Amino acid sequence: MINTMKDAFSAKGKNVLITGGHAGIGLGISRAFAEMGANIAIMGRRKEEGEKAAAEIEKEFGVKARFYAGDLTAKGDPPRVVEEAFNEFGAIDVLVNNSGLVRWFESIEADKNDFADWHDVISLDMTAVFVMSVYAAKKMRETGGGVIINITSNAGEIVNEPQTTVSYSASKAGVNHMTRMLAHEWARYGIRVNAVAPGYTESKLGAAQDPERYAKLNAYWMERTPTRRRNKPVEIAAAVVYLASEAAEQVTGEILTIDGGYRLAN
Repeated sequence: MINTMKDAFSAKGKNVLITGGHAGIGLGISRAFAEMGANIAIMGRRKEEGEKAAAEIEKEFGVKARFYAGDLTAKGDPPRVVEEAFNEFGAIDVLVNNSGLVRWFESIEADKNDFADWHDVISLDMTAVFVMSVYAAKKMRETGGGVIINITSNAGEIVNEPQTTVSYSASKAGVNHMTRMLAHEWARYGIRVNAVAPGYTESKLGAAQDPERYAKLNAYWMERTPTRRRNKPVEIAAAVVYLASEAAEQVTGEILTIDGGYRLAN
């Protein structure tokens, strides 16, 4: 609870577990929390990249940072990583469910690969969020409470075009309502649950995969974005830090959309 703005957004001494916290928006979130004084635990599948990110964060910000290799969709990995991080840091004060997957496919032809494009995305983008939240919440309950923040998308609220990403959009809509449900159910344990729903955010991934197509899509999307630009990862991270802070102690079950106003006319 805050009585003054001094240190209202501080994360000093908090222990934050971030899935996919070694790249893209996730890395922006890891760095933002570290800059605000938090210790960082990153979970991901790319060990070399993850360990490098943790080492750089530790060196630059003087906080404790560790990488834990694990697959969010593998049955034993989420409880193992939560246990390892809890034992090393002494608590998990904040969980950020950031990892995600998107697939473009024609929904009417989804049976061509035995619905893999549906199941793979739902497994990582929705089921894994619930699984990680459950295991982290048990630890938070032991220590008196905590905060869970889910990274979803404006695609969970509107039909974006020209994307044919039904599994991605459905999963994000599902996590948005999961956020509300868990916020209500877990308030009794001192656990707040919120979501940040970004729109189009700066990333090297699309441009690297198909530069020409990416440029055309980006132009199309930006024409429909009132602010005429993409989000920067640090802007998403700033919202996450706020939701984890004492300044947001009365905020739970909320979906904070950050998309430059894209959803207003789409």
